[in-house]
Amino acid sequence: MDTQTKRATVVAAIALSAGSAAAEPTWSNTLGDPGFTGSYVASFAVHDDGTGPSLYATGQFAAAGVPGTSNVARWTGTGWASVGGGLQDQYSNVLATFQGDLIAGGYFNTAGSQAGTAKLARWDGSAWKSMDAQLESFLSSIWDLVVWDDGSGAGEALYVAGNYLDIGGDVELDHISKWDGASFTAVGGTIGGAVPLIVLDLHVTDLGDGEKLYAGGRFLNIGGVAANNVAVWDGTDWSPLGTGLVHTSIAQVITMTTFDDGSGPALYVGGTFTTAGGVPATRVAKWDGASWSALGDGFDSTVQELIVFDDGTGAALYALGNFDASGADPVLHVAKWTGTDWEQVGSGTNGNVFGAIVYDAGEGPALHIGGGFNIANGLASAGAASILAAPACPADLNGDTELDFFDVSAFLTLFNDGDLAADFNGDNMLDFFDVSAFLQAFNAGC
Repeated sequence: MDTQTKRATVVAAIALSAGSAAAEPTWSNTLGDPGFTGSYVASFAVHDDGTGPSLYATGQFAAAGVPGTSNVARWTGTGWASVGGGLQDQYSNVLATFQGDLIAGGYFNTAGSQAGTAKLARWDGSAWKSMDAQLESFLSSIWDLVVWDDGSGAGEALYVAGNYLDIGGDVELDHISKWDGASFTAVGGTIGGAVPLIVLDLHVTDLGDGEKLYAGGRFLNIGGVAANNVAVWDGTDWSPLGTGLVHTSIAQVITMTTFDDGSGPALYVGGTFTTAGGVPATRVAKWDGASWSALGDGFDSTVQELIVFDDGTGAALYALGNFDASGADPVLHVAKWTGTDWEQVGSGTNGNVFGAIVYDAGEGPALHIGGGFNIANGLASAGAASILAAPACPADLNGDTELDFFDVSAFLTLFNDGDLAADFNGDNMLDFFDVSAFLQAFNAGC
């Protein structure tokens, strides 16, 4: 290529680099069309029943037109299917895998119409079975399940959280316990305080001092230790997280996750509180292992779920829930943390979002969300929708997830040096057609 042609190429490229673009994730309604009838999807899990891993959903629903999907369903890759006839009456909150079985917890009366399966049951791939939880009382319900090995040598156990008054027939086991596959035992005592008591969420993480179990909900003490609505269990003792989380009325922790914003892993907590460790923090806060801090303006209503997802621009923290705004900014039930504030993802949903999971259900890596909506980013999507990770962006030559002048400069350097990394049309030659292909990709934002 002569000097004049190269100069024309440079001028054209720089003219087109005035703007800046980044690859954007797309939304899919595959899981939600026709989706679910009923009230809402509460949460998801990935489980292998022996035929390969599948996505499962639970809540208060039936899959549209699919018999036997009461409150629980399995995604086959083309549609939702029954899981042993479903969970009868009321609703389910959570699913987990333990010792090869799918465990369901909630407020249902029976699983697959089997006796002894109220509120907590296990699916072995062919039938629902009792765990002898003995939770027939209408006062009892299960809200979260997590599998953890506390390092004591006993191996993994299933930790069970809720507002039950006893479990397995033991009146001294309430609100939090663990199951080893045969019996239920205590986890350092129970919760107390002059609030409606409940443990809503469990989360296992290592913030640099060893893996521990975190519990959140509505309580003022746990195991005899003062702790405002959140505490940590090291396998031997319960400890508070500073002065915890409070509200002018009743505070509660609903969701916890771990995220590293570049300063190290930290615990992120969402719910209905307004103060964290004495610091104003509206419904979402960060615990770095020593102190609490706020995340921007927080939200105008309840945060139901926090989850980490890489949409193609790097791992980020997402919040989902009942909210419509963060400060003065609209964020309709789905928001992404930028490091300084919360931004809306697409146009959000037209109803509350309660649960989410990151999984490739057939359309590539995606953040699947569930709730009480029927529109997601403008798409008809009943109860479930997906945010698909954007594909890798070939025009992002400097790898900073933004398309700007620096990528144009990088391309021109490669092109002028005769480097085939600039061969954008793949013909093993460097010419005007590669420039055109690069600029097309740049302007398309992908």
